[in-house]
Parts: sequence; C-alpha cells; structure tokens
Amino acid sequence: MKKNICLVLAGLLGLLAACSKKDDGLRPVSITVKLAPAAEMGAIDIPYKGAVITISNLTTGQSYKDSLAVETDQVTFASVVPGSYDVAVRLNVSAADYEAVTGIKADGSVFFSGAANAQSAVAEQNTINVSLRTGSGEGSWVIKQIYYAGSDTKDGALFRDQFIELYNNSADVLYADSLYICQVEGVNTAMEKIDMSKPYYLPTGQWDWTKAPGMADANANTDYIYAGALFRIPGTGNTYPVQPGESIIIAATAINHKVPYVGTNGTTYSVRNPDLTVDLSGADFDVYMGDQPGVNPLGTDLKTDKTHLTVILNSSRDLVLDNPGREGLLIFKSNADITTWKSFKSPDNLASGKLRVQMPKSAMNIFDIVEMQPTEQTKRVPKRISLDQDAGFAYVTDGSYSSQSLLRKTQKKEDGRTVLQDTNNSSVDFVTITADPSGNAFVQ
Repeated sequence: MKKNICLVLAGLLGLLAACSKKDDGLRPVSITVKLAPAAEMGAIDIPYKGAVITISNLTTGQSYKDSLAVETDQVTFASVVPGSYDVAVRLNVSAADYEAVTGIKADGSVFFSGAANAQSAVAEQNTINVSLRTGSGEGSWVIKQIYYAGSDTKDGALFRDQFIELYNNSADVLYADSLYICQVEGVNTAMEKIDMSKPYYLPTGQWDWTKAPGMADANANTDYIYAGALFRIPGTGNTYPVQPGESIIIAATAINHKVPYVGTNGTTYSVRNPDLTVDLSGADFDVYMGDQPGVNPLGTDLKTDKTHLTVILNSSRDLVLDNPGREGLLIFKSNADITTWKSFKSPDNLASGKLRVQMPKSAMNIFDIVEMQPTEQTKRVPKRISLDQDAGFAYVTDGSYSSQSLLRKTQKKEDGRTVLQDTNNSSVDFVTITADPSGNAFVQ
C-alpha cells in the first residue's frame, strides 16, 4: 500500500513539474523596440515623437501598437505573448523639424519608416533594433496599383483579370520605352514550415544564392536581384510618352473580362457576376505568350491589338501574379546588355527548377520595388526584398479572389498634379481598394 501511495505521489509531482515547465513557456515577455537612423542616413538626430510602432506575432496573429508621446528613441511592450514578431515603424516629420536636424529644406512632411521581420522574442526581456529610412517622397516611375488577388473562382474571372498600374510621379514627361517589369524570385514556403537545417536557406529563411548550382560569386546574396519573370516595354525611346500624373495599365490580357469571350482553345469564358471583375479593354499593354517558342499559352491568353510586352523570362503561361500575395514587383531601366546576365536554378536545385536571371544591382536604375505577402500572418513567407529597398510589405485585406487591389496613397497635390507617397515602406504606402483600372483611382 505504501508503495502504491509513493507511486501516486511521484506521478503527481511529475505532473506538477511538467505543468510548471509548460507555464514557464507561456509566461509573458517584454519587447523593447529601439529606433535609430539607418547607417546611410548619417548621424542625424531624428525627432522620434509621434512614431507609430506595431509588433505582430507571426503565430497568433495578434498585434500591439504604441505611439511615442514623448521624445524618446524606444518603446517597451510589456506582457506580450512570446514568439516570433514582425515590427513596423512609421514616422511623419514636419518640414520644419526635418530642416532643423538636417539643414535640408523640404517641401512638405518627410516620411521615415523601418521594419524588422521574424524577430524571436522568447526571453523574459527582448530588444529589437529598427533602422529608420526616408523614401524619396516623390520621384519618377512608381508602382501605383497592383491587382494580384483576382476575382471569385466561380462568379468572377479567377486570375485572368490581373493587372499592374505604373504612374509618372514626376513633373516631367517620361517615356515607358525599355521599362522593365520584374517579378522577384524568392522562397514561397511559409516561415514556420521551412526546414532551416537545409544548407540552401539563409537565417532569414530566404534563398542562399551562394549555394545555387554553378554559382561562384561570394556576393550572390547582396549584389544581385533574381528575376522569376522579366518583361520589357518595347519602343524606340520616345514611342510611349506618359504625362506627369498619368498612368499606364499593363494587363495579363487586355479585354473586357465582364463579358463572355472565346479562348484560343475554343472554350467560352464568362463570369456569373460582372461586378466582381474589371474591363481591361482600355489597358495600354498586355502579355501574350502565344508567340514564345516551346510555350503552350493559357486558353485565355488572347492575342489582342494592344502592344505586347517583350518576354525576357516567364515560366508561367501568361502574366500571372501570385494571388495569395507571395510576390515582389520591381520596375527599372538598364543600359546593360541583359543577354550577358547569367541565369541560375534556385539553390535547392530541384530537377524541375526553372532558371532565374541574376540581375546586378549596379547595372540597374531601380525606380520602385514593392513586396506583397499573404493576408494571413501564418502563411507569410520570408521577406525577399531588402529593407533598404522596401522596409515593409503590403497585402489586400480580404485575401485571394477578393476583387481587391493595392493602391498607393496620395502624398500631396502640386500644380494640379497628384504626387503619390513613396517612403520605401509598402506597409504604410498602400491601402486596399476594389480593383480600378481606369487610371483615376486615388486615395489619401
């Protein structure tokens, strides 16, 4: 009997010990977010008062937000759930305050932003450092609208109606000729599902391009951007002028997706609810894969009378954006002979892997780059665009097949021209709207 009692007591003690260990793992932690100007900004004394800091738990989806009410360079979030966190910071500095600390006169408010992604916070006290950068505020070409989500799978047009809107954000006439549009290559596996023991991943979860088959460049991860798809607007140099404050629309297929049409395979495509999709018959350009050697284009990929983009690289059967949002878009021009740029398989070296173009940053005049992520936090993938190029990422609120697009915010009006906001942080530069290819969509 005594033996049985001892066994029961031992079991209870073991259970209590296990529970205690479990409770220890669930104890709240504190996270201090510390702000500083990015190294390339120099030693400027940024006035941090008013900065908005948001931390988001990648597992639970819970977010915490705070705003600096006093002049300090840090904020502490006490008693939050331990785990991995994304951190986003945005700060609007008045022109007067900016001039006071930099000596540079600004026409209006100056936006600073920063981010740190997938930061572990499991110790009792954690510090996350975030570097703040300022975008150009305005420039030349910017990506204004991205309709990647598509429309309802049964009542809409699926992904057939996707489009990209590019905008002349300058005060001068720009020419779209030879403008490159790139879908940036990156890991599309959710962070929590990545096997980090594999040698071809960086600690961030992104590809380690130094491990790509045939790679012999030690700077493969820092000096290049890798294209999953690459297109170019044709022209002689002054064929496609775009006035200040005007857009061009690039469609997957430039037709009215609200009405039925017969595809190249003889199938009739129609939608049950035309309000869910868009009329792209007024688009300026589209992508046609039917004249690409060895490509079996989608039946929906019609040869329209629009100017087709020159296809440099595309493993899809049309211009297809990732409708969950695992996407990065880049626009640039280059005087280089891109036929000399090398191509590599992704570092995991799958037999079915497609070649990706290795684009040297030094040979590119990059105008804009935008990163997107899935709406659901648990499905988000490793960040594929460096923080100095896009400190955050954007997503539509309702996710895939929602008929929603991302639209860049308006910064100001100047001489009747709308100037769009470009802080190099997509988390603060974009909002969600119902897709609108009219060229007239603007939002504050």
